[in-house]
Amino acid sequence: MADEADLANDLIANEVSSVLEKLRRDGPAKKGPEHCVTCEDPIPAARRKMGFELCVSCAAEAERRDALFGG
Repeated sequence: MADEADLANDLIANEVSSVLEKLRRDGPAKKGPEHCVTCEDPIPAARRKMGFELCVSCAAEAERRDALFGG
């Protein structure tokens, strides 16, 4: 019998698979800007192609702040 953690992991896996399939089928909604909206550093082409608006450093800092302060 599956416990709550197994059920949660299954739900997460299904959601991730669904989103990845949608991205493969439809592509990203838009291309990201050439420069980070926070620090103006250039964003690599592969990252822009996925629609990101922040450079890796600013994205990591934003994720860290969200984890510490809850968004």
